[in-house]
Amino acid sequence: MASKLSNEDLLKQVRKYVKQDQFQERLKLRATPQVSFLAQGEYNINFLLTSNEDKFVLRLNTGSQMHLNNQIKYEYQALNYLQPSGVTPKPLLLDDTCDQLPLGMLVMEYLPGRSLDYRKDLTKAAQVLARVHEVEVPQNHQLIVEEKPLSGIWKESSELVPIYLDSPLGKDNIKQFLERMVAKLDELRREEEEIMNLLPYSIVNTEVNSGNFLVDDKHKAAYLVDWEKPLVTSPLQDISHFMVPTTTLWKTDYRLTEEDRARFLQAYCDERGLDNEKLAEIKKALDVFDKFSAMRGISWSAMAWIEYQQPDRLLKNEDTFRTMDAYLQEEFLADLFPKLI
Repeated sequence: MASKLSNEDLLKQVRKYVKQDQFQERLKLRATPQVSFLAQGEYNINFLLTSNEDKFVLRLNTGSQMHLNNQIKYEYQALNYLQPSGVTPKPLLLDDTCDQLPLGMLVMEYLPGRSLDYRKDLTKAAQVLARVHEVEVPQNHQLIVEEKPLSGIWKESSELVPIYLDSPLGKDNIKQFLERMVAKLDELRREEEEIMNLLPYSIVNTEVNSGNFLVDDKHKAAYLVDWEKPLVTSPLQDISHFMVPTTTLWKTDYRLTEEDRARFLQAYCDERGLDNEKLAEIKKALDVFDKFSAMRGISWSAMAWIEYQQPDRLLKNEDTFRTMDAYLQEEFLADLFPKLI
C-alpha cells in the first residue's frame, strides 16, 4: 500500500523514476537530477530535483482534503489555469497513472523565497492575490465552483462543533458560545447573495496563510504556492481568510492592526484598478465574511482540541494544541465575536 511506504521508500522510487529517458526528455534535462526531500504536508510529500542549474519540485499526492478521486490532476489543472498570473508555480509534468510511482505525481517549477512576514510583506501579498484573482476563469474549467461559500463554511463548522459540545472535556462557557455562534451566523447567511455579487468569481487558493507565500528578496518577487484546495468563487474568501486572526496567529505571533488591514486592502484594490467606492464596499462585505472565516478556525480548533486529548491519538503537536487552546479562551472569542460573549 502506498500509504504505508516510508519517505525513504518513496525517495528510492522517485530516484529510480527520474532516471528514465522519457522523464528527462519531457523536462528537457541534460543530466539525471539529484533528488532530495523538500517538505511534507498532511496530504502531500515534496521532493527537490536538481539538474545542473535547473531546479524543480516533484510532488506526490497522499490524499485529498476535497475528497477527490484524482487530487493531483486537479492541482495540475489549477496551476495551468493560473499561469497568466506570473505568481504561481508553472506545472511541467503530470503522471496520475500510478504505474511506476505508487502515488499521483506532479512536477512543477521551483520558486525560491522565504515565508511571508506579515510585518513587512503585506503589500507584496496583496499584489500577489490581486494578480491571482485577475486571471480569467476559463469557460470550460474543471475546478469546483462554490456559489455559497458562507453557507459552505457554516455547514462545515456546524458539523464540527458538536464534537466539542458532546464531550465532557469541553468547557460549559465555551459550549454556550459555540452554540450562539452557530445560531447567529446561520441568520447572517441572509446577506450572502449580495456579498457574492460584489466581485466577479476568481480562482481562489482558500489556504492563504503566511507559509504558502514565498518572498524572493533577491529578485524582489513574491509567489503563492501550494494549490491543494483551489475553488472558483468570490475572491473575498481569500482576502478574508488572509487577514483574520485565526489565520495569522496559527503559525506566527502576529495579528493585523486596523492600519495593516487598510494598507493591505488599498494595495489589493490599487493592483486590480478598483476605485475607492469598490474599496468601501469590500470593507463592508468583509465585516460579514470575516465572521465566517473566523468561525471556520474556531470550530475546527474546538473539534481538534477534543481529538488531541484522546488517549489513542498518536500524532500530537504541542504548538498546535497551545494555539487551539488560546483560540478557545473567552477573551479571544469576545474579540472575534463581541456580540456573542
